[in-house]
Amino acid sequence: MDTQAHDIRLAAALEISNPAGPLRTLNRSQAEDLAAALAADLARTLPGADEVMLVLAGALFEPAQLLRPGLPAWSALLDLARPSLREQGVQPQLLAIGTHQGRMPDQRLAPPSRPAPSQFLVIPLMLISTAEHGPGLEAALERDLFERGSIDPPARALLHQALGLDSVHGQLLTATDLLALQHVQMDAAGLGAFWPVVEHAVLAPEEDQQFELAAGLTAAWQADKAGLVIDFVTFDSFQRPPGEYVLWQRAFRTLTALMETHGLEWQVDCGPDVRLEAAGRLAIHSAGSWPGPDSVTEHTDPDAGLIAWTVAAGGALAHWYPLDGGTARARRELLEQRHGSIERPGGVQFCPQTLRLLPGTDP
Repeated sequence: MDTQAHDIRLAAALEISNPAGPLRTLNRSQAEDLAAALAADLARTLPGADEVMLVLAGALFEPAQLLRPGLPAWSALLDLARPSLREQGVQPQLLAIGTHQGRMPDQRLAPPSRPAPSQFLVIPLMLISTAEHGPGLEAALERDLFERGSIDPPARALLHQALGLDSVHGQLLTATDLLALQHVQMDAAGLGAFWPVVEHAVLAPEEDQQFELAAGLTAAWQADKAGLVIDFVTFDSFQRPPGEYVLWQRAFRTLTALMETHGLEWQVDCGPDVRLEAAGRLAIHSAGSWPGPDSVTEHTDPDAGLIAWTVAAGGALAHWYPLDGGTARARRELLEQRHGSIERPGGVQFCPQTLRLLPGTDP
């Protein structure tokens, strides 16, 4: 690749009025038409933007599907532009990436083949300029694009014709703008406390980082594992009132859901009396002996739902903590098969003196 190139990550964002279907990619011809229309929008917004190379992926993503470690979709655009840059250097041209026989040439540019629940979809773009002019162009785009870079009807009409998308607004953004919008949306949803984890994973995945989050939840981004390690705390070791543990559980579930949404790897670190099963998605705390009868007790909270199961079997006591919804469903079925029934007393059964979980059946 021409070492004098300077790449600038952009996006075309669309607010749509109808849910997007499972088809979210354009063929090569459609992608070329869209690239030409968006190039005109860019040139209108910022003089000089049409004097560089524009690379476009004919694919629509939800923001969280783009904002992942290493920004893979934009990395794919740069990789696909390398042959042209090697042969011709940096010059004004359009490179539109679309499907051939229904497939994108790089899987990093293939959105999930399912309907998108979000009504805010994003197309990744990249400008490639010279090292001499690129920094100034990037600074101007960061300053002006969000305020002035609307997407005009021709580009939006192309997307309606190709994919049936009815857009109510279209906006050209830098990747920095997109990241800032995602932050604002998380704040509005009451999730701003977890934003530092997502931001670090996206922008600095090669660096280790510790996090102290809501409700006493702690975690660490580990660069060598390319993922987040969350400190898992059992009810018995928490040693605070049940209501506070429920808040901790809700914070844990919120964080893991955000990790899943952004395609980020996560695992838990547990205490010495806890083992992990089900590919790390079930924590089982061995809680010692139990003189009472065998039973399974389901501990729940009206807002948070399932907290844990206490399994008394063969004179031993164990507390099972499912760490995701799929594991909870599968293990509930297993417990019912093994033990015949699950006691559901409502609420969390615990000893007020020791603050430890108890079976619903007295010994």
